[in-house]
Amino acid sequence: MESDVLRELFEKYHQKAYLYVLSLCRDRETAEDIVSEGFEKAFLTVEGCPEGFFWWLLRVCRNLWLDTLRKQKRQGGEMPAEIPVPEDALSGVLQKEENRRLYTAMNRLSPADRELLIWHYFGGLSIRQMAGLRGISETAVKTALFRARARLKQKLGGEKP
Repeated sequence: MESDVLRELFEKYHQKAYLYVLSLCRDRETAEDIVSEGFEKAFLTVEGCPEGFFWWLLRVCRNLWLDTLRKQKRQGGEMPAEIPVPEDALSGVLQKEENRRLYTAMNRLSPADRELLIWHYFGGLSIRQMAGLRGISETAVKTALFRARARLKQKLGGEKP
């Protein structure tokens, strides 16, 4: 790929990839490291056209995060308990209080639930794309997404599923 194409891909997807990884690892510095390494690996290993690059980048970043978790577990460390709430992550869409409430509820979900919701609602991934990233069937993704939404609704003060 030409350097202009690489620069364009980086500018287009860096912020989305960073917010996605931040939602997983809950640490800004770790998220930035993972995204930087993820871009490097994705640039070197992507096959085909740039249209599929973003989904490949997410998969690479997710695998790097899982590697980080395994390494920390072996070393006896833990990830931070809270995701730092970026002040402007959803500005213009939700008011600040609703934004904080949503992030608080998302923090209380399991990483798997949080990941699915972020992929679907903030990343715009389809059921098929999520199934591909997870390596599971579309039916399994639909079921998991339904349950994740129900748990989020419960955390936000909705009725129990």
